[in-house]
Amino acid sequence: MQPFIVIRNYREDDELKCQNVVQEYIMSFAKKSFYSFCFREITLQFIVITWAVLFIFFGVPLIFCALTIPGCIFFLFSGTYFSFYAKAIEQMRTKPNLSLVAECYEPFIFRMKPSECTYQIFMDDAPYEASFKNKFRKKIVACISVKNHNSVYNAAWIYRFAVAPGYPIQKVAEPMVNLVSKNCVQQGYSSLECTMSEWQEEGRDFFDNLGFITRQIYHKKIIGSSLTVMKTQLTYDLKSDTLQKQN
Repeated sequence: MQPFIVIRNYREDDELKCQNVVQEYIMSFAKKSFYSFCFREITLQFIVITWAVLFIFFGVPLIFCALTIPGCIFFLFSGTYFSFYAKAIEQMRTKPNLSLVAECYEPFIFRMKPSECTYQIFMDDAPYEASFKNKFRKKIVACISVKNHNSVYNAAWIYRFAVAPGYPIQKVAEPMVNLVSKNCVQQGYSSLECTMSEWQEEGRDFFDNLGFITRQIYHKKIIGSSLTVMKTQLTYDLKSDTLQKQN
């Protein structure tokens, strides 16, 4: 039996499943960001300051001060992990608005990796009988929500965008973004905005391929100017897209 995915509107009973997808998606970047932070200037500064405090104020020999390096690395890992966890909790608690989910139907005995499998995509509902659908296990593998942008006039903001790790983002998320764009046009929005961090290369490439262009690149401060994260704000002109389809 071939697995398939149904793109449909969000329902209230999807909330817990969507929260799990959002948490898994955000936490999947924690390891990559930790490796990146290990080679930042602030990491060396933190180790040197720790050595200086132990050597000057506590009289610890420099040889023993070197033993604090694993502790500094562990502290960095813990800080990175909990910062991503806090971001995941923030996204999970955000109330969705104009939301879509991708519900995946897979056989109960399914040993293939999602990246190795070909999924059929259906909108709203699959053209199968209920008895046939009962032979599959269901799980939500992607979600996307849209709300009014706080800064850009007449623009919609993509948030709570998440795809379960291992699933092809292009195959799953492209019909969701296309449907969101159509809904935004119907509601009178002129543009669609989203933000990607420096670790979300796959997501940034995905939106680039859909026609999103870079509005601005900025650095969000985490700890002063010593620790920053590069953010890319992408925009999609809904008016020009509508005119192209009309022509």
